[in-house]
Amino acid sequence: MIKSAPRTAAEAVVALKKLSSEVPVAAVVLGSGVSVLDKLLDPLVLPYQDLFGMAPGVAGHSGTLTVGRIAEGGPLVAVLRGRFHLYEGYDWPTVTLATRAIVEWGVPNLLLTNAAGGLNLDFSVGDLMVLTGYRDHLNPQLKETGLLPAIAKPATDCRNKLTEKLLSVGEVLAITQSSAESRPLRQGVYAGLLGPTYETMAEIEMLRKLKADAVGMSTVPEMLCCDGTNTTACAVSVITNVWRPDEAMGGHEEVLEASKNASKRLDRLFRAMLAELG
Repeated sequence: MIKSAPRTAAEAVVALKKLSSEVPVAAVVLGSGVSVLDKLLDPLVLPYQDLFGMAPGVAGHSGTLTVGRIAEGGPLVAVLRGRFHLYEGYDWPTVTLATRAIVEWGVPNLLLTNAAGGLNLDFSVGDLMVLTGYRDHLNPQLKETGLLPAIAKPATDCRNKLTEKLLSVGEVLAITQSSAESRPLRQGVYAGLLGPTYETMAEIEMLRKLKADAVGMSTVPEMLCCDGTNTTACAVSVITNVWRPDEAMGGHEEVLEASKNASKRLDRLFRAMLAELG
């Protein structure tokens, strides 16, 4: 049975306005094991259970929304720790519920994160990849599910002013930080699949032939949901593993560990980015 949320985006916005009369300059959605912006000033916290009437069921998704400032006098930010997935059995309106609430709240910028498997063999575990495009293989509205993509369909270009700003900030950080702390930001195409299983090597080779650089089970619904709205979205993948024929594939625990190790660099990137947005 397909599961749906007990609350609507409009109802969630009512709760958000009660939490904060000021609309944040940006919202940040955290994927599996990604931990950034932990110590916001004057934080206001709302559990997903109170906001959406339900909580995430996947490990690494705590299910809270926190509103606070990154520094004294700095911009107000909303951090969403967790999301809902199609592979959990939720319908499309539920998977996009948080994003639709952010859009209706009037938040102008949305920074998405996810844990993704690396397809590009030049990538390393712990790299951060800014999405410059995505392949939508999981949108039921387009009658595409799982590994049944429209092969001839080109990747959607998702570069915008927010993406370019993120790449610019990342370039500056790579120059100013020590070599031990810094890695250049990667960029590439993300393939969104239904999941919940990890891909076989044959499936990975197919995705590589489709020119995908990373693969995951989220983010595409949120990107699609922002199209044509006043909310600009960009996304960063934490590369938690790189699929190679001579290496064993890890599981969810490995994903969480890799996400944790990359979070410090992502935290610096987002804080620098948000300071400019403010």
